[in-house]
Amino acid sequence: MRLPKVLLSAVAGLALVAAVQPASYAQAKSSNRKANAVLKDMPLIPLSNQKYALCAGAVTFNFDGITYARCRLKDGDSLAEKHNYKGGNAATVNRIGNAPGNGTFMVSTYSPPNPAEYALYSCPSKGAYAQCNGGICFTNTTGNSFPGLGRLSNNEIICSCPITTAKDYHVTGPAQCPTSRSKYDEICGKGSEKKVTADGASLYIGAGGPPATTVAMNAYYDKVFKTSSGHKICERP
Repeated sequence: MRLPKVLLSAVAGLALVAAVQPASYAQAKSSNRKANAVLKDMPLIPLSNQKYALCAGAVTFNFDGITYARCRLKDGDSLAEKHNYKGGNAATVNRIGNAPGNGTFMVSTYSPPNPAEYALYSCPSKGAYAQCNGGICFTNTTGNSFPGLGRLSNNEIICSCPITTAKDYHVTGPAQCPTSRSKYDEICGKGSEKKVTADGASLYIGAGGPPATTVAMNAYYDKVFKTSSGHKICERP
């Protein structure tokens, strides 16, 4: 049976759409039980060739229950937590923020930082970290001064991130591993909730669960974007 021309055109159009659809990737998974539990609640979406802010490894400045991170401006591939809302998700927010004529904000997303510069720190004791994946960053902060963080360069941006107090988490800190427990605990943001969330306090960027959580995210990133950067893990002395 010969199909009508209109139907043939429609089928051809569907085939073309299917051909240009990006590959679908499964959610990041870890062999570590605790890390996998965190990743199940962290649906990720790849963002290709977009401007984004990378906050992993950044130090922050707390003010009125929010921490502000001095992040790096990047242009390329990253992973975002979906943060679905009616009408869109993190990808929608980033697209609107980067739109011509708007260009006033962007979303903080994730790509593996250079292991020669940064390492992962396991923080099993109670403390605090900055959860920046999905934080909103403001382009008018680039090249200007910000309280507690000094003057930014032209490839830096300030992002607002929730302060998260927790037990059993990890942060991205300096590649040079500390030689004392006190220095290690300082990077972890260990201490009383009042101390680590106080105005003027400084935190590192982190996530729930052990370092295996981010290791699995790095593997997922490598699978999606066909790249590899590795990682380094510092142990408490």
